[in-house]
Amino acid sequence: MIKLLLVEDNPVDAQLTRDLLAEWPLDQFEITHAPILAEGLTRLSRDRFDVVLLDLSLPDTHGLSTVTQVLATSPGVPVVVLSGHDDHPLALKALQHGAQDYLVKGEGGTEFLARSILYAIERKRAQERLTYLAQHDQLTGLINRALFRDRLIHAMARSKRKDHPLAIMLLDLDRFKAVNDTLGHDVGDQLLKVVATRLLECVREVDTVARMGGDEFTAILEGISGVADVLVVAKRIVESISTPFEIGPHRISIGVSIGITLYPLDDEDIDELLRHADKAMYAAKQQGGSRFHFHSTTGQPPSGTPAPVR
Repeated sequence: MIKLLLVEDNPVDAQLTRDLLAEWPLDQFEITHAPILAEGLTRLSRDRFDVVLLDLSLPDTHGLSTVTQVLATSPGVPVVVLSGHDDHPLALKALQHGAQDYLVKGEGGTEFLARSILYAIERKRAQERLTYLAQHDQLTGLINRALFRDRLIHAMARSKRKDHPLAIMLLDLDRFKAVNDTLGHDVGDQLLKVVATRLLECVREVDTVARMGGDEFTAILEGISGVADVLVVAKRIVESISTPFEIGPHRISIGVSIGITLYPLDDEDIDELLRHADKAMYAAKQQGGSRFHFHSTTGQPPSGTPAPVR
């Protein structure tokens, strides 16, 4: 059953669409009709739909902003534009605004309409899959470096706007190279997957964990009250990664070195913040690993920071 939202103010056109799709023998369409955009947006926010058939000329909106409003409400839904005009430039702009197809009312029969809808659904799925692959690490499923930077930029803006500090952590596994050298890369890959799982268990759902490459990970902790909150998470991560891993027949002991900087106490641009976290991480590693270290503009850890944990 394909759940379809038809946003169309003309009752004759709406009934024609219903009649055409009712004749399609291969799939069943469950059609919900909204005569104005406001009602369509309400239904989109409340229910799940597989596709939207969208008229661009409605009583409460007109033009390409209609597509924009639908996708703002439900970014994952494929949109097929219905128009009374065969306007090629408008069709191209509709696709550029995120629609999957542009159909002219009254052109084509049942098969043309049904196939256009089904192909739009598949194109959206393919698009989302490509987007996922471009933004996530294929081994661990964590977000990758590119998406991490985007998340950090937005997190920094929220931090300034809400006057809530955030912490940026750079994590590097200790003794991971020895695992690859002695047990092989397949075991190393399995270890990285479990490390990713443990890291996610150490933070909140609102926090971000990313794999930057190799055995290097990062984390953004938002909405923290101060250093004490960061200490809790840092200790939890060190203890979790220091707990031996059971990978097949192998019992593997590694550690993690963590560099931390706090924003906007460390009020720099994104690249400088990451350099500060990286410098702090190397300080933790030089102290023997399995510990964390804070960056500070004064050269000292923030006051109240306890001695690094092992």
